[in-house]
Amino acid sequence: GNPVDAAFQRLRQRGLQPITSDEAVQWFRDPRYRDGSVVFVDARADENYRSGHIPGAWQLDYYHPDNYLPTVLPICRKAEKVVVYCTGGDCEDSELTAILLRDAGVPSDKLLVYAGGITEWTERQLPVETGARNSGQVSGSLP
Repeated sequence: GNPVDAAFQRLRQRGLQPITSDEAVQWFRDPRYRDGSVVFVDARADENYRSGHIPGAWQLDYYHPDNYLPTVLPICRKAEKVVVYCTGGDCEDSELTAILLRDAGVPSDKLLVYAGGITEWTERQLPVETGARNSGQVSGSLP
């Protein structure tokens, strides 16, 4: 079947809340995203993050958590909602990262996992930022 549907099932079995692209767009457009109450977390490695991420997303490479947790964890603990994503579909890095955050004290009701990930986001030609976080190098637009 569809890898995103399979991911939804897998995420729910692990006690995580999967969300769709439409829901991810709603959180991205939420005014609270601008003030940091809603946070996006990109669970991919440096080169993938720099080649294109959801604008303003924080990076937390699951495989090198010590480089990112000191910065990202307090931000996630303070936020009302945390949307974690990776490549999407069969990629489990967002799931592992969400579990890492949950184990580090971010309540599970705050954690959302965008199952389609950056693959679905870019297929929909939604805004993508290249380079560093808040680099201002953004392509694409919101519907």
